[in-house]
Amino acid sequence: MDSAEEELLTGMGNCYAACGEDFEGTVRMVAGARGRTVPDVKATLARLRDAHGSDPEYQRLRRRLPADFPL
Repeated sequence: MDSAEEELLTGMGNCYAACGEDFEGTVRMVAGARGRTVPDVKATLARLRDAHGSDPEYQRLRRRLPADFPL
């Protein structure tokens, strides 16, 4: 993952920890805070999952989010 991708996934974890929203709500807040669209954030998260799902850093950041989040 590059630094922007890592920051996005970190932001998802931070947002969820602060507000406890569901996946859609968390993505909306992260997208708004970063000046991105919801579809763009979702596409980036899906690409990260597919490309880095076995990466230890991805897994560490992913564990901060509920297992039912589709990322």
